[in-house]
Amino acid sequence: MPDDDASEAGRDRPPARMPDSLQDHDRETVGARVRARRTELGLTLQNVADRTGLSKSFLSQVEIGKAAPSVGTLEQISSVLSTSARLLVDEEQDRSVRPAAATDVPADSHGLDRSVHVVRKSGRKSLAYPGGRQPMELLTPDLQRAFEATLSVDAPGSWHEVRRPKAAHEEFALILEGSCEIEVGEVTHLLEPGDSIYFTADGAYRVRAIGPHPVRAVWIATPPAF
Repeated sequence: MPDDDASEAGRDRPPARMPDSLQDHDRETVGARVRARRTELGLTLQNVADRTGLSKSFLSQVEIGKAAPSVGTLEQISSVLSTSARLLVDEEQDRSVRPAAATDVPADSHGLDRSVHVVRKSGRKSLAYPGGRQPMELLTPDLQRAFEATLSVDAPGSWHEVRRPKAAHEEFALILEGSCEIEVGEVTHLLEPGDSIYFTADGAYRVRAIGPHPVRAVWIATPPAF
């Protein structure tokens, strides 16, 4: 029988509340998360400074916990880091993303987590995307897995360029509703509802919703792209 208490914990926990200000302990925690996320994406402090309009010295102070960014500033930073301010301040985030100890969950000879995680619709995390694209909903429990699955909803309009921080990302998309074009390399592929696409993202690719209706799609990337 599954552990009902464990499977329901994520659903029962209320969403992270954005504080009005960050206390000293929160500064260090948030700063460490900002630095870890920036490093994961392969960005320098100057890269983030250029994209946010904030000074490099201020960002450095944020990362070491010496400066407390306002909620608005934290949202600027999180947007560039393809995450959300809520995830950066979530008190439960460290526990939810830390790999479980071997004594906590069953694991095979490869150390794989054999526990079952249920992500409720109301409990999905929102992943902010730079460049004006609508936030994507994370369908997997967190970003510490071998792959990530997200749900996107894109309104018809301009192209959205997707850049991956690492080479050789494997990508898969299943179109649920609407029509879109996905440009990989110099080739543009038209996808209709029910169509799917698989490719290796070595650098950047582009996505554009076409037609009168928004496009809903499930995306899978390995390793996690956010």
